[in-house]
Amino acid sequence: MSGSSILFLIDELEVGGSQRQILLLAKAFVRAGHAVTVGYFRAAGAALVPDLEAAGVAVKLIPKRSGVDPVFVARLTRFLAADRSRRVLSFGYTANLWSRLAGVLSRSPRQVSCIRNFGYLPRSTGKVSVVLGAVERVLARQSRFVVANSRLTAESMVARRLIPSSKLRVIGNAVETAPVAPRAEARARLNALVSGNDATPVVGTLARLVEPKDLPTLLRAAHSVVATRADARFVVGGEGPLRGRLESLRRELALDDRFFFPGTLAGRDVIAGLDVAVLSSSSEGMPNFVLEAMAAEVPIVSTRVGAAPDILEEGELGRLVAIGDHRGLANAIVATLDELPRARLVAARAAERVRAMTAAKIAETYLALFDDAQGV
Repeated sequence: MSGSSILFLIDELEVGGSQRQILLLAKAFVRAGHAVTVGYFRAAGAALVPDLEAAGVAVKLIPKRSGVDPVFVARLTRFLAADRSRRVLSFGYTANLWSRLAGVLSRSPRQVSCIRNFGYLPRSTGKVSVVLGAVERVLARQSRFVVANSRLTAESMVARRLIPSSKLRVIGNAVETAPVAPRAEARARLNALVSGNDATPVVGTLARLVEPKDLPTLLRAAHSVVATRADARFVVGGEGPLRGRLESLRRELALDDRFFFPGTLAGRDVIAGLDVAVLSSSSEGMPNFVLEAMAAEVPIVSTRVGAAPDILEEGELGRLVAIGDHRGLANAIVATLDELPRARLVAARAAERVRAMTAAKIAETYLALFDDAQGV
């Protein structure tokens, strides 16, 4: 399979879980001798373009206006038709929708479509929801395979009758294997961000500031935590459209000197410096942040979302709480801080769980789908 031409398609290249997965896989494909292109539809916030280009990946903007954009569909159709030998991997609902339609129009080989979160379809009600489901059922037939990154997501797609089980495959997320910054170095960076010192408990997450990450629940949990651990600091590394609302809630909760939004942070630079890694999401597939924290041997508190209960072995490798339960989240954070030596021993065991999930192995699994006769 050496020397293949591989095309990733995604709506945007802001720093997020799907985008980080594409970066990891693209690097692995390039190292294996493949030619890789990443196509994206929205120019705003395309922070990962320099990283992709530095890794030897060609990057192509195929501009799209919001909503239905016939000009965009024509552009995407021409782009796909220009090289029908490419093996196409689309990530996320928007890319899956339009690339499958353009694939039919361009008479391109069937692509592999990837589902990255449990909800998948845009939130809607009534007739709109029915129409979106019907469109997805039709277009799923145009996918060679549909890949979910967790078993629970795959089961949900089948239960909702959106995608037939014969089309679905489950491939977990790749984990960054490059060494992260040592704890002392990472901690120094975090101390500078939160005005703390090495004795300051630092709790944090890396997440886009969007609704599925449910950061209001984390803010409310932080309010409860600092009532008993006044020295605790919280940091969220990420950007997104909800920054204004989240900053308003921070002021309302009187957390301006306890909870920090420093913008996008490079995970490898800061993650090992955390005392507790927290995922507060209400919707996920297989959360990259949890995997990255496990690899860095950081104690984890997570909502029971997506594949988190599976990868944390139902609480054996980290604490699990109900989605939206800020009091439960606060209690789990405090308990972890109160028992840090034990929590770090558990975190060391968690690291063993993810070491086999390398980008090279996951990339090979994706490529094998294009040679699977069942997908024809």
